[in-house]
Amino acid sequence: MINNSVKLAQYKLSQHRLQGEKSKLNIFEVAQLMDSIKLSQQMKNNVSSSIFYSVYNN
Repeated sequence: MINNSVKLAQYKLSQHRLQGEKSKLNIFEVAQLMDSIKLSQQMKNNVSSSIFYSVYNN
């Protein structure tokens, strides 16, 4: 589910980049899409680091 929303956000941003000034997205929508991508990357990093942290402590 998270992967689908990230892929959709990446697609919308790529379309926005291609359309340039003709894009229907405003700056707030673009920022929200970028934030959702960044947040998902941070979540993935935290999950992987927490797994290794648990293994290290055992």
